[in-house]
Amino acid sequence: MSYALSVGLRYLRSKKRATVSVISVIAVTGVALGVGALLAVVSITSGFQEEFRNKVLGVNAHVLVLKYGLNFEEYRDVVASARKMPAVDGAAPFIINEMMLAKGDRLSGVLIKGVDPDLMPTVLDLPSQLLAGSLEGLRAPDARPATRPEDLKADVGRDEAEDLDSFLAQLAAAGDGGAGEGADGGVAAAAGIDDLIDDVLEDARLGPDAEDQVLESAELPEIHVPTPEEMEAALGQLELDALPSDEAEAELIAASEPHRAEESERRTLPGVIVGVTLAESLDIKVGEEVKVISPLTGLDTSLWKPDGGTPASRDFRVIGIFEAGFQEYDSRLVYMDLYEAQIFQDQGDTVVGVEIRLDDIDRAGEVALQLERDLGGGPFHTMDWKELNHNLFTALEVQKVMLSLVIATIILVAAFNVIATLIMIVLEKRREVAILKAMGAKDSAILQIFMVQGAAIGIVGTVIGLILGGAVCAYLSVFQFPLDPKVYLINHLPIRTSPAEFLLTVVIALAICVTATLIPSYWAARLLPADGIRPQ
Repeated sequence: MSYALSVGLRYLRSKKRATVSVISVIAVTGVALGVGALLAVVSITSGFQEEFRNKVLGVNAHVLVLKYGLNFEEYRDVVASARKMPAVDGAAPFIINEMMLAKGDRLSGVLIKGVDPDLMPTVLDLPSQLLAGSLEGLRAPDARPATRPEDLKADVGRDEAEDLDSFLAQLAAAGDGGAGEGADGGVAAAAGIDDLIDDVLEDARLGPDAEDQVLESAELPEIHVPTPEEMEAALGQLELDALPSDEAEAELIAASEPHRAEESERRTLPGVIVGVTLAESLDIKVGEEVKVISPLTGLDTSLWKPDGGTPASRDFRVIGIFEAGFQEYDSRLVYMDLYEAQIFQDQGDTVVGVEIRLDDIDRAGEVALQLERDLGGGPFHTMDWKELNHNLFTALEVQKVMLSLVIATIILVAAFNVIATLIMIVLEKRREVAILKAMGAKDSAILQIFMVQGAAIGIVGTVIGLILGGAVCAYLSVFQFPLDPKVYLINHLPIRTSPAEFLLTVVIALAICVTATLIPSYWAARLLPADGIRPQ
């Protein structure tokens, strides 16, 4: 051990003046508190960043593919292209729209997200977020992609000629089969032709004048129309069964009631999955029916429109309750089948976008640019998770930096204590410094003596601060400090410890303490031997 290091450590223990030792303890305590507080703040702010990122990315994917306009019909091709990329773990289409959810007389505004039940688990964390229920039943057995009315008209226009030829052939066959003798044959033929006309016209969706045009152009067989006397004779031949008595009718009604109740329970409804906070506010349980209302068509409670128009509302069955851990999602988000959401959107078999999950979240920007180039640009554009939530994560990063700077002032205050301690030691040790310089000690050796003292204070304070900060982080991790989710969006104080951030804090604390020793150490090194022996 060099004499500079040995003398410097001995100077920390003042035998003549207890004041110097007390100031050394205060300096060590200041450094320890500053390091501990800085570690706790960095861990908490990093915890907020990580928690928000995990919650947001549990409901939203890493990369989104969007298209300008409302005609994103080629989403299947986009999904196939994305899944070919090595960095992609999964891709799925989605629709998102603002609607309202009602149960009884309770109503709440919600954000409906239509997802594909088969592809969604490869992109989102919904299966692991379920508190009750399951994904089974999210898609009804008879669900099909939505079709716009104009698409139906186009299909009819293409097949109209074939339908007309088929209609005429069936019409001729019906005429031949119904040309029998007598009233019965005439009635059957007439009824068969009328039914055929109605069915074919309804299937082909012909115009209102199409029936007259078809009948005029067709060569219909001559049909015998029965007279009233013939009709009366035919009706007289029917033997009607006796009506049941009142007692028998009552027994039949009573026997049918359980079957009606069972049939009502078996009624198949498409499923929805709601957030836990929304379920609590509307008193919703798994298996209950709710009504999804589209505000675009008014807040009436009209039933489903089967003619292809925009639905005002439709009944759904709650098949699951999820908890994302993020108040904004738990209180507003509702999942439903993609096909059901398409019908509400009234744009046919289109989606809002395609969401993609990657094996490495840090490559989101790179993959987004590559995918946009592969799709040819144009109407397609991509967004990564940082761009999609830019304001949120920028605010968190700025908050982390500012809080770290504020807490770092504690270490700066401790650094002033180090300066004060060294100045008092220099004043006390002026005579010893003069003797050392008279014996041939160089200025650099005197500088090292006092820098050792400042570094020792910094090291001891930093070690104690590491222990203190680690203990606080461990306590907060085990005993989670509760937060109001309505204010902070999460229900507890998040903690994320990082070895890199701990090491950075240690380096900053030691650098501040060592830098603080330069001024008094340089002053001590410039002392002359005569200054040390001159009377005070």
